[in-house]
Amino acid sequence: MAQHDIEIRRYLTWRKKAKGKPISIRLYEVIYIHLTMLWSKMGKPPIKNALYKFVERKEYKEQITTCELFKKLIDEMKSNPSDDGSGYYLPDSGEQISYENMKQLEKEKDFALKELSTNKIAKRYETVFQMCKKYETWALMKKSQQAEDITKQESFESNLSLPLKIS
Repeated sequence: MAQHDIEIRRYLTWRKKAKGKPISIRLYEVIYIHLTMLWSKMGKPPIKNALYKFVERKEYKEQITTCELFKKLIDEMKSNPSDDGSGYYLPDSGEQISYENMKQLEKEKDFALKELSTNKIAKRYETVFQMCKKYETWALMKKSQQAEDITKQESFESNLSLPLKIS
């Protein structure tokens, strides 16, 4: 595993604790993280180069067709059933995910996989770009809200930017 800089490590810590992620954003975050890690390993080239490399590599197809890309997220959520039996508990953020939300996550996952599984590289490129852009928009809004919260202002992870800038 490549040694990532402090900015990426801070982001990874922040994203685990961030609360209130919509279901689709949880999936887009997985794509953003994979792209960010590849971008970092490549020496932080322009985003278009990292995106192209991301969608053309053999691992992309393997991760999509086996659903490996989202399986870790779903398995992690399901490994912590809540005590009251209403769903699942996310220990990092302290949130609860209901069974209804998990059903929605499965539907969103299937839709995302369909979009990402195309054989046309240009379409995959555009889909990954749009997912990352939506995630970036949400994350920057969330970070901005946290910056206004006086209890979060001294947080080590409270940088108002993300390591990989999509737009």
